[in-house]
Amino acid sequence: MSHFHRAAACSATSHAALGSPSVAPELEPILAGLIDQALEAIRAGSARSDDVFGSYAELNSFVRAVTFHEGILLEQGLERLASLSPDLRVVKLSEPLPIVPAALELLERNDWDALEAIHLRSDVHYKMSYMPDLLILDRVARRAIIIDVKRSLSSYQESKLKTLRRKMMAAALTAGDVLHQQGRQGIAEIDIAIIDGSDEQSAQERGVFALREVGELLRLPYAGRAMLKLRAMFAERVQDEMQQLCQRLVTAPAEPDTSSSDDYLVPDGEDPESEGEEAAEVVVEPMPPIRVGYARGIGAIDPAGRA
Repeated sequence: MSHFHRAAACSATSHAALGSPSVAPELEPILAGLIDQALEAIRAGSARSDDVFGSYAELNSFVRAVTFHEGILLEQGLERLASLSPDLRVVKLSEPLPIVPAALELLERNDWDALEAIHLRSDVHYKMSYMPDLLILDRVARRAIIIDVKRSLSSYQESKLKTLRRKMMAAALTAGDVLHQQGRQGIAEIDIAIIDGSDEQSAQERGVFALREVGELLRLPYAGRAMLKLRAMFAERVQDEMQQLCQRLVTAPAEPDTSSSDDYLVPDGEDPESEGEEAAEVVVEPMPPIRVGYARGIGAIDPAGRA
């Protein structure tokens, strides 16, 4: 365990005992830096004119941008926290995970629990695929976690959530082969987890984790508290920006922007670009059986770095 990881773990334990909402001092500048980057991205674009909102189109564009970038911020927060642990590694996929027809057929005919010991080959013909928001390897637990981060699940209908879960399940059945071909061997489990960034919903038996539960998911004792702190800090900064924007609009309403510049918003559901890891020649050995299933909260690790 690194010095930073150990210090953050001990601090999180002491804060939990006191019931304080604060996080370890070492994490504060990291969280603040992520928020600065998010606000820079939000401010980078120019507002799009809107006949309905008129002079307040800038405010409408700001709110839409905040909604989108909040999801990215949560992903980056989880990735950054995972990078602090020597036991975890974030995998950068160069392409989405394949969803092969055989996986869909298995899911159609069987319960998910019955497929936990099954893995499928990925090098077959397929038309569908799924790109996780995060794919994290836990080298101690010998498992890979396929993670989808949602800003909030409150607006998700159960049918839409079921479709997402099904795609993640199908991708998990081939993820073991994908990772094995990349030389990432020794994985015994592949789990799926959907993170509710609003911290409102939790159903771990169905793979849904509230934001406060990410510490259990990743075996990082301070992660849940840090993610809640990140969201609270972001909310405070956003509301300050909105107050200043509203004051400018009320005191001196701006003319609608009729320029043809593209909106800086990224379409919903589209992932930011990420660089794939450099290709390296690997020796592929026979792949042992891999269990796949819903992610389960393992619990926080002790200062020695083990569950």
